[in-house]
Amino acid sequence: METAIMVALVSFGAVVAVVVLAAMVLGLRSYIDTRRRRKDRAKSDAEAWTALLSSQVDILPATAGKEEAKSAVDRAKRLLAEAQRVLSTAKKTSQFEKARAYALAGLKYLNQARTILGKTPGPAGSMPFNARKRSERHETADQDDVPTGPATGIHFS
Repeated sequence: METAIMVALVSFGAVVAVVVLAAMVLGLRSYIDTRRRRKDRAKSDAEAWTALLSSQVDILPATAGKEEAKSAVDRAKRLLAEAQRVLSTAKKTSQFEKARAYALAGLKYLNQARTILGKTPGPAGSMPFNARKRSERHETADQDDVPTGPATGIHFS
């Protein structure tokens, strides 16, 4: 009788251990996949915004009329160079987000230059610097899965 009880307890313990181990493995795989997807999304967003900034810098006239406009264009060009530099060496999500932030700031300066020159502002996003941290901006993880980028038409708030 004691042997049967002991075998039942050991069997139950083994089943529980297998279930817990399987849950841990599935949870780890889900965590890794989520991080990879966020990194891929951050990379594509950074590349898209940097490409947009690059094309916007290319179509601007080489000589802006007013000194303030020239200054804004120069700042946008410096931010473009910095975004491209960060993007070329980025390996982490935070680095891709930094490149995206530089590109968005560059677009803000280009819009400033256009406004000074009396032209219609071009595409824009929100000013990324001094913004709240990512964990403070999003209450739930579901909001992180919203696609963003210049092609989606979603402006950042």
